[in-house]
Amino acid sequence: RRLITKNAALAPATIGENLAFPKVSIHIPAYYEPVEMLKQTLDAVSRLDYPNFECVVIINNTPDPAFWQPIQDHCRALGERFKFINAEKVKGFKAGALRIAMDRTAADAEIIGIIDADYVVQPDWLKDLVPAFADPRVGLVQAPQDHRDGDRSLMHYMMNGEYAGFFDIGMVQRNEENAIIVHGTMCLIRRAAMDMAGGWAGDTICEDTDLGLAIIEHGWLTHYTNHRYGHGLLPDTYEAYKKQRHRWAYGGFQIVKKHWRRFLPGASRLSPDQKREFSLGWLNWLGAESLGVLVAILNLIWVPIVAFADIAIPDKILTLPIIAAFVVSLLHFVAMYRLRVPIRTGQMLGAMVAAMSVQWTVSRAVANGLIKDHLPFARTSKGGLSRMSIEFQAFWEAVIGVLLLLGAGVLVASNSFKQIHEIYVFAAVLVLESLPFLSAVAIAILESSRINSFSFWRNTGVRTAELIGLRPVAMPKVAGPSQPVATEVRREVN
Repeated sequence: RRLITKNAALAPATIGENLAFPKVSIHIPAYYEPVEMLKQTLDAVSRLDYPNFECVVIINNTPDPAFWQPIQDHCRALGERFKFINAEKVKGFKAGALRIAMDRTAADAEIIGIIDADYVVQPDWLKDLVPAFADPRVGLVQAPQDHRDGDRSLMHYMMNGEYAGFFDIGMVQRNEENAIIVHGTMCLIRRAAMDMAGGWAGDTICEDTDLGLAIIEHGWLTHYTNHRYGHGLLPDTYEAYKKQRHRWAYGGFQIVKKHWRRFLPGASRLSPDQKREFSLGWLNWLGAESLGVLVAILNLIWVPIVAFADIAIPDKILTLPIIAAFVVSLLHFVAMYRLRVPIRTGQMLGAMVAAMSVQWTVSRAVANGLIKDHLPFARTSKGGLSRMSIEFQAFWEAVIGVLLLLGAGVLVASNSFKQIHEIYVFAAVLVLESLPFLSAVAIAILESSRINSFSFWRNTGVRTAELIGLRPVAMPKVAGPSQPVATEVRREVN
């Protein structure tokens, strides 16, 4: 049994053993996706080891026939199970496309499966997870995201490690309290639960998480497995990675504003444990990141007052907790990754840098959420369609990070005669606060440098071996990216 659950045991039957094959309708929304990439996704669906399913492909707001005509032809070649829809002028972004797919879903489909256009699923995805719906209380089953192109570059290797932490740590913990986050791909939803929750809503840009929370609020049971049943593609660039995180954080803040009343006593069927899990998750992610940026900026303003006016010197009671919190967070990150995430130490350290690098991005999303009710959906560029921007992708992080380091230097220099210990502690706080900002700078620089390529490290190893007189050994080649190379295309705003 691959589902993680502390609830009552799942039905012992498996597919083919006194258990019917409920019909599954798999929905794949797509917008200007690389044709060969989407074909790989459809081919993988066609190989599913499950006898009763259909697949609805909904290409939306993509008028260029070069992107939808080959997919229509491919669906015809794959057979009558595959339905193709080309919809123009769709409103509501991805949620709007998925509502259209629901209108074309077979009437006898009991379970709706959602996968992203870049995901290659394993043949046993449905066979292993559909039996969970034999329990009539189960409304949703979620499998994790994972990626098949983490070997594209050192930056992508770091990104992949950062994603893994959420799916091997956070989601496993949330599953214990029936409070999982639905993340839009590799999920199976009971149609009755979706209908009860109101279907795909277009008032947030994280329609998947919004629907998942609504399903839980109606009392349905959810399950999560950390077994990988599908692999997609990572964001092409660091810019795309940050835009994706901004969308998630902004959408999360929209969900907080939309659902907070449901967390009041008697307003929904959420248990106290579920309310705690969601609330702490939001506070730890949206609140802590935003607070970290706010405190760093306030400390920058404080520097000249401390250094030159000799007043308002911060007491240790204000600065030591910041240092302690950083140390505890660092130890917690390392301990949880070592215990729960099966990756190497180097990738774990890279994941730490990647996680810190989006602090400014998340805080900006929260600020946007405070002043704007709606932002347009920003598609994450994958599959090689996007090119690295000529703009430096960590400009403001560089400004704030450098100012924090300069502030620390000014404090140390101005304190050389006074020797006030509290000022040295304050300077240390500024250095620690600079690390998330400088992490973003480091990744932005890494992306455009030679050392981002694994081939650079292979060649360096060979040359080093030759210089010290060792016989060169043929080093294993890192597999190239598992996605097709696409050409630059004109984009339309969705």
